[in-house]
Amino acid sequence: MRNIQVALAVARKDLRSEWRTREMVPALAQFIVLALVIANFGFAIDSRNVSSITPGVLWFALVFAGLVAFGRTFAAEREQSSLEAMLMTSASPVAIFAGKALAATALLVVCEAVMLPALALLFGAAVSAQVVFAVLLATVGMAALGCMFAALVARVRAREVLLPLLTLPLWIPFIVAGGQAVQSAMGLPGSYDQAMGLLLDLDILFVVLTSLGARFVLDE
Repeated sequence: MRNIQVALAVARKDLRSEWRTREMVPALAQFIVLALVIANFGFAIDSRNVSSITPGVLWFALVFAGLVAFGRTFAAEREQSSLEAMLMTSASPVAIFAGKALAATALLVVCEAVMLPALALLFGAAVSAQVVFAVLLATVGMAALGCMFAALVARVRAREVLLPLLTLPLWIPFIVAGGQAVQSAMGLPGSYDQAMGLLLDLDILFVVLTSLGARFVLDE
């Protein structure tokens, strides 16, 4: 129970800080919309190919927005050297990591709330509840991995380069399974239930692994 309270307190702190500064969400929302506009002009999209092109554009925008969001997860702690103070308290490193991951996930979900309507508006894609659920399910595992590697490279000078190099290879299964789920939800051949089952398995696997590794990563 205490770990849950600590995680929620850390998440509230990060979200309150973002609400006061409004640094990340407007920038990410603008980035997502610009990426979709560029893709709209870059591809010859019509009613015949919208279902096959839209999932790729969706995950392209989501991946790069995620890299930006998770890259800033430990920025405040790095700049103010406050992570060490948090670790010196009785709070569990796993709870601190969970709170940071929860806040980053919430920010990314807000950006997805901008991305999906913009996708439907610009591409004429059918954004159903199945598409929304697939994106949200993939976001959980991607957030766990993104925050883990963000903590790992937080004190490294080349963190902006290392974070994509470490994160993107392990995000590929989420992109593949999520892409299949979105394609199936938009009417293309494929098993939606099978893709969602794979996403759920990946979420459980990486949430457990990152929770186990959080203690060692944050203590470094």
